[in-house]
Amino acid sequence: MPTYRSDLESIPRYVPGRPVEDVAREFGIDSIDKLASNECPEEPFPEVIDAVTAASRGINRYPDNGGYELCKAIAAHQGVQPEEVWIGSGSSEILRCAALAVGGPGTSAVYADPSFVMYRIATMVAGAEPIAVPLDANLDHDLDAMLSAIRDDTTIVYVCNPNNPTGGHLPGPDVARFLDAVPERVLVIVDEAYAEYVTADDYQTFLNEAPNRPNVLVGRTFSKIYGLAGLRIGYGVASADLIGQLRTTQPPFAVTSVAQAAALEAIKHQEEVAARRLRNADGRDVLFAGLERLGFEPVASQANFVYFEPDSSAAELGDALVRRGEIVRVLGPAIRVSVGTTEENERFLQALASVIRP
Repeated sequence: MPTYRSDLESIPRYVPGRPVEDVAREFGIDSIDKLASNECPEEPFPEVIDAVTAASRGINRYPDNGGYELCKAIAAHQGVQPEEVWIGSGSSEILRCAALAVGGPGTSAVYADPSFVMYRIATMVAGAEPIAVPLDANLDHDLDAMLSAIRDDTTIVYVCNPNNPTGGHLPGPDVARFLDAVPERVLVIVDEAYAEYVTADDYQTFLNEAPNRPNVLVGRTFSKIYGLAGLRIGYGVASADLIGQLRTTQPPFAVTSVAQAAALEAIKHQEEVAARRLRNADGRDVLFAGLERLGFEPVASQANFVYFEPDSSAAELGDALVRRGEIVRVLGPAIRVSVGTTEENERFLQALASVIRP
C-alpha cells in the first residue's frame, strides 16, 4: 500500500451536486431540475458553440500555455493590461495555485464561514492551517473579525463577494477599507465569481484596482453567467509581479484550447450577458418571494442562488425535494437553490409547497 501524507484523511473532499442521471436512475423519474450547482440554466451563446466546434479541430496540438489572445481580450474588457490577467482551469484552480504558492506547514489562511468550500480545501491541500471566521448575524462577512483573526503566520485571506453560499454582498467602501487594513505581506483574494449577477448599486468590483495593490488578486469565472461550467475556465487579475510568482504552482497547459476559444468568443457578447443578469434577477426575486410565501426567511442575494434555513431538517427536506425531481444543495442547516429557468423556478416552488403542505 502507498504511504500517504499523514493529514490526507483530514482534508475535506469536494462534494458536487448530484448529477441528473443519478437521480433519474435511483428514483425512476424523467422530469428533473438541477438547481444545486449554481450553473447557468441557459446554453452557451450560439457563437460560442460555433467557436468550440471550430477549435475542436485543433485539439491534436497543445493549447497556448499563457492564453495570449484570451488574456488580451479579458484585459481590454476589464481595463487592465494583458500581463495582469492569469487564466486557469476554473477560478478554483487560481485559488488552489495561490494557496500552494503562499501556504505550507507553519502558515495559516483566513476565510469566512460559511463561504466557498474550496478555501478550506485549498488551504489544507497546501498544508496550511485554516482559520474560519463565522459570518455575522446578518450572514455577511465580519470583516473586523477577519482582520483580528490574521496572525503572524497568516499568508492568505479570502473574501467571497457576493458570498457563496449565502448570496450576500459587501459594499465597495467596506472592501476597500479591509484591503487597506490587511498587511501587505498577506495575499488577499477577492473572489468575484458571481459579480456579473450583481444588481446592487453599492457593489464595487476590484478588478481595476487589483493590479495597483501588490497583495491583491481578484478572481472571476466563465462557469456562471457565460455558461461554460463544463469547460472549466476562469481567471485572476493582479499585478504582473504577483501573477508571475503565483502561477509557478500551475501545471502546464492547464486551460484547453477549446475552453480558451469558447471564453474568447463569450466575452464579446456583453449585451447578452446584461440580459442574462436581468433574467437572473427576475428569477431570483421569484424564488425569494415564493420562499417567503411558504413561510421561510431567505437571505437577500446578489448571486444566482437563494439560501434559506428551514425550521426542520434541511437534509430531510432536500431528500424529499430530490424525490420530486428537484436537486438542491443541502449545506448543514440550510438549503441553497440555484436560479433556474422560469419553468424550473416554478416547479421547485410547487415541489417545495407539496413537501411542507402535503
